Amino acid sequence: MKVKLQVDLHKLIERGDFRTLKLLLEDQDPNLIFEMIEELETSEKAIVFRLLRKDVAAEVFSKLEPDEQLELVRLLTDEEIKSIFRNMDPSDRAELLDELPPDVVTKLLSFLPKNERDRTIEVLNYPENSAGRLMSPYFVYVTRSMTVKEALDKVRKFGKDAETIYTIFVVEEDRTLVGTLKLEDLLFSEPETPIEEIFDPNLIYVKTTTDQEEVAELMKRYDLNAIAVVDNDLRLVGIIVIDDIVDIIEEEATEDIHKMAGMTATSTSYFHTSPWVYIKNRLPWLVGLLLFQSLSALLVSRYEKVLSLYPILAAFMATMIDAGGNAGGQSSTLIIRGMALGEIELKDWWKVLLRETYIGLIMGAVLGVTLFLRGFMITTNVQINFSAGLAILAIIVFANSIGAMLPFIGKVFRIDPAVMSGPLITTVADLAGIAIYFYIATTILKIR
Repeated sequence: MKVKLQVDLHKLIERGDFRTLKLLLEDQDPNLIFEMIEELETSEKAIVFRLLRKDVAAEVFSKLEPDEQLELVRLLTDEEIKSIFRNMDPSDRAELLDELPPDVVTKLLSFLPKNERDRTIEVLNYPENSAGRLMSPYFVYVTRSMTVKEALDKVRKFGKDAETIYTIFVVEEDRTLVGTLKLEDLLFSEPETPIEEIFDPNLIYVKTTTDQEEVAELMKRYDLNAIAVVDNDLRLVGIIVIDDIVDIIEEEATEDIHKMAGMTATSTSYFHTSPWVYIKNRLPWLVGLLLFQSLSALLVSRYEKVLSLYPILAAFMATMIDAGGNAGGQSSTLIIRGMALGEIELKDWWKVLLRETYIGLIMGAVLGVTLFLRGFMITTNVQINFSAGLAILAIIVFANSIGAMLPFIGKVFRIDPAVMSGPLITTVADLAGIAIYFYIATTILKIR
């Protein structure tokens, strides 16, 4: 259905049948409209935006990729952009302005009334990826001195424009946050009941400078549909709703995946990111890991005599390297995931080390026996096969342990644990694997 609608829009625009196009777009959900226009050329998107209601156009515009937004800013008239920009949420405005050239930012800010301009600049001044950048100023709050009737009147008056009315925030007269109130509690209480008697005083809030990942963790932990954002004086300045957190979870997961693959994260989708950005993000990691991994050549060169006496040892090298990298990667992935979910904390490092060492011993023993037996398909030399089996046991224990510890080391030095996995753990395990293998082989074969 989505593809058909896109084809229809394209044909309608080609024929100039804007009346039918406008009827087709009327009363559609902004998310559906975004999907309908996703594959259109930017010039065709501009035509669609001219036919949308102001509030719908602003919401759809905020979902576009930064390069498309910039193109549309240049294609649409000043009045059309002013209408869209004014109807955008302050946090969406700030996100847009972050991606645009300074001259365009100045132009767009000039379109806003003074109070909206000040609010947008205030959001821009908060740290990137902070709660202040994410929060919405559209929410309902009541004072603890109100009655239920007065609170309901305020909900009716301001609730239509609020992000949510299911969670109502309770403040003092100076807007100091004191608690929250559920809509159902308000609806089922007597009109003259003081808010003081029915609100929940247990405060769960974040500050404007709190990292967005921490916000997501708090909302997930306490199963919240909205959370208060306060300043340093505990005054309520905004809220964050669950819709925004879903986007953050996706963004953080994408960032972790990029880091675990050994590359810097990008904020735009694949086809909207320049190849040069990917080259810049990926190449430094690859160069660094290449130089680091070249140490393996030095290790192997130390054992040239051993390989000349027993060339068959080379047949097991790839197995040693792969097994260590695989085990270390599995271990680090489990620990990073546990850290992300709050299941594992920094103080748990020794428990994790003992646990992963035990797991490594069991897995290493099974793999060692398997490799020892399989080795007879390559050579009948029992000492070489035993060396390979024992080496794989030691490598698995080492890789499993170091893979579990690297995320903790990252935490201590304030490095994202995701960076400490993937290619890095693989490279470390590769180098250690070669060293362990040749050390055990030369010891058992009694080669000096």
